[in-house]
Amino acid sequence: MSTTPFALICGDRSAFINGPEPAEVRIPLSGHGQKAVKKKAQVHTGMLVADHPGDKRGEAHSSICGVVAEVTPECVVITAQKPAEPAEGEEPAKTQADAIDLSSLEKDGLKAALKSLGIDLRVFLRRAELLIINGLNPDPGIRWAEALLENHKATLEKGLALLKVLSPAENIILAAHDAGISLAGASTRAVAPVYPNSVERLLAAAVTGSEQAKGVNVIGLHELYRLGCAAETGLPVTQTVMTVQDKNYLVKVGTTVQALLDHAGISVGEGDRVVLGGPLRGRSLSRLDIGIGKDDTALFVVPAGTYPPVSDTACINCGECILRCPARIRPNLLGRYSEFRMYDKCKDEYIDSCVECGLCSYWCVARRPVLQLIQLAKHQIVLQEQQVTACSLQGETK
Repeated sequence: MSTTPFALICGDRSAFINGPEPAEVRIPLSGHGQKAVKKKAQVHTGMLVADHPGDKRGEAHSSICGVVAEVTPECVVITAQKPAEPAEGEEPAKTQADAIDLSSLEKDGLKAALKSLGIDLRVFLRRAELLIINGLNPDPGIRWAEALLENHKATLEKGLALLKVLSPAENIILAAHDAGISLAGASTRAVAPVYPNSVERLLAAAVTGSEQAKGVNVIGLHELYRLGCAAETGLPVTQTVMTVQDKNYLVKVGTTVQALLDHAGISVGEGDRVVLGGPLRGRSLSRLDIGIGKDDTALFVVPAGTYPPVSDTACINCGECILRCPARIRPNLLGRYSEFRMYDKCKDEYIDSCVECGLCSYWCVARRPVLQLIQLAKHQIVLQEQQVTACSLQGETK
């Protein structure tokens, strides 16, 4: 069997391509309870469309000027429409949100402002003594990291300056494929650009030399760039950087997968698989009318027949996933225990040590969805623990 490593560099430093000007966007919502707009409302670029109740989760904004066509729990659908010409003596309709000057804000004020701009603060506020900037592409096939470091260095450094206000970390290291790459305010550590070194816990181990490193927080280049854009413009998050097949695009949030594929000249044939995210950690899509989210990093079409289809075949105990697992656990057993809802057994097999790199599924001879089964088990364990906590709290109040 091939032992060729999964490379995380491609040498692509070309400028990002502008994505489509969509006729319709579907702004994804995730826990955004309070909708700020109603059907038929006129909206402008950067206008708030939904609040998030969490104090560390960013709000959702329109990425185009238009009219709200539909509001659902999953998304806000907006149809593109230019504002009407103002009548004589009237002010022109607004086309862009007002910018916020972030430069003079202290920590609490900065957090509130960034939340209002759609920035997810959770990753930036973790307690840590060492902050690692992940300068590697997250998955094989994704290719925007080198272009960001080469062409958008100033933006990344502005994001890093804001990050220093938010994070308590005293030491900042950029983990990159070349020690000659630099960002002002961080030292650089060269890390072999081979997957799964880009996975957070494995990257932390590579940088610190310890698999049990404490007080370490890893920030992705994608998140740092988004923070830098907020620092530069003071405007809400309305676009994302994505690799689409073999090119990098700046894509408006809410652009449908179908519109993006059409813009890139990519057709989807019978049996092809459309993957949102990286080839190893992304998710296969059953429909193409979903909107691109601000955290989406890549879109791939895998032609039919490239890989054998995933199946519900029983594990054949070949041990291939165990040999490939960087966490040195037994994914085969975790997958089987998850399949039969034996979640306590999953804990006994150190499910929390799984880094969700996806190598188990990739190398599985039986083509079982091992990663997805492990993710399902993790989710169910969290739900069980939440139920236990809720019951305990109810008992205390009686």
